[in-house]
Amino acid sequence: MAFSVPWQGTEWTMGGVWRLAMAGLTGTLLGVGLGRFAYTPLLPVLIGEGWVDAGGGALLGAANLTGYLLGAVTAARTGRLLGPVPVLRGAMLLVTLSLLACAWNGGLAWLGAWRFLAGVAGAMLMILAAPVLMAQVPVDKKPLVAGIVFSGIGAGVMVSGTLLPWLAGFGAASAWAGIGVLALLLTGLVWTQWPPAPRPPTAVVAGMRRSWPLWLFTLAYATDGMGFVPHTLFLADYVARGLGLGIAMGGAYWFVFGVGAVTGPLLAARMAGKLGFAPALTLALGVKAAAVGLPLLSSAPLPLGLSAFLVGALTPGCVALASGVAGQLAGPAGHTAAWGRMTAIYALFQAAGGYGLTLLFTRTGSHLPLFAAGAAILVLGTLAGLAGLSLVKKEALP
Repeated sequence: MAFSVPWQGTEWTMGGVWRLAMAGLTGTLLGVGLGRFAYTPLLPVLIGEGWVDAGGGALLGAANLTGYLLGAVTAARTGRLLGPVPVLRGAMLLVTLSLLACAWNGGLAWLGAWRFLAGVAGAMLMILAAPVLMAQVPVDKKPLVAGIVFSGIGAGVMVSGTLLPWLAGFGAASAWAGIGVLALLLTGLVWTQWPPAPRPPTAVVAGMRRSWPLWLFTLAYATDGMGFVPHTLFLADYVARGLGLGIAMGGAYWFVFGVGAVTGPLLAARMAGKLGFAPALTLALGVKAAAVGLPLLSSAPLPLGLSAFLVGALTPGCVALASGVAGQLAGPAGHTAAWGRMTAIYALFQAAGGYGLTLLFTRTGSHLPLFAAGAAILVLGTLAGLAGLSLVKKEALP
């Protein structure tokens, strides 16, 4: 199928859709996959080489999360003021600079400042990339583009999980510098691939805020920010220490999670193509609730591996679907603002879930209550999605 490309005045085939989608994939890979998740496998190296102690490592993680929250709150406004494409390019450069800057051990304040800025830039890439690209493609290709764009998160998990252990053998500074150089190459690769995007009219954005279905789906998506915390923070520890299987086996289940994270957005795209974004998100949250709760039923390899894969798949998969819901209910002009608000509230719930479930684990000394809490929270999100669906007119769904 050919379609008109507004900024070039030409007809492109599916190759044009793929080029746009790959630009978005690169943006989320860089902003979240490397800018955020690469820190997880680097943390033991930083502690081992004396760059930070355990408390300092936690502070660096908190600094990145705080920056992500600030970026989520300000991304839509910044995109309106400066234009989304300049902000996307600037965010890619900022993530790259932050990774390279962390190659120097300038102390906790230095590292914390750059981790904070990486969080800000990562959120802007997450929020602005998909609306810019999905506005350029036909309606029937939007699920595919959303799926490809957000598969960059999982790709970043896989890259960081395989490349960084090797780089870490040369020291923490070499590991930071290595992923910084990779980020620079990725930035250059897609620099000219971002299409220009119109700035949304303020009146349309203001009208979008009164959408009750959108608020319900925002709540549903926010519960996902809490519900996946048991797996992203505690799954490997549960396998390694809770089940006594060792660090290597814990890493193996985290790898399974990463495999799911790569494939999940594309599976979510197929769901959205068949059901529509809003029904697909509601279904995904229900399946994810069951997957998070699987360790409560059995710690055997098959159910535990299935749990890791499904939660891994539906973590970026739900991101792709939620972004599609924002575009569907707010319209192209309100997509960025709606998606920015959803991401900001998601980040708040994620932070609350991280602190709350850590406290629960400290008090109980058991991993199982964490999985129970995560599953229950996701059940509430599924119910919020069902309520949102009941308010959306059937003809409004794609």
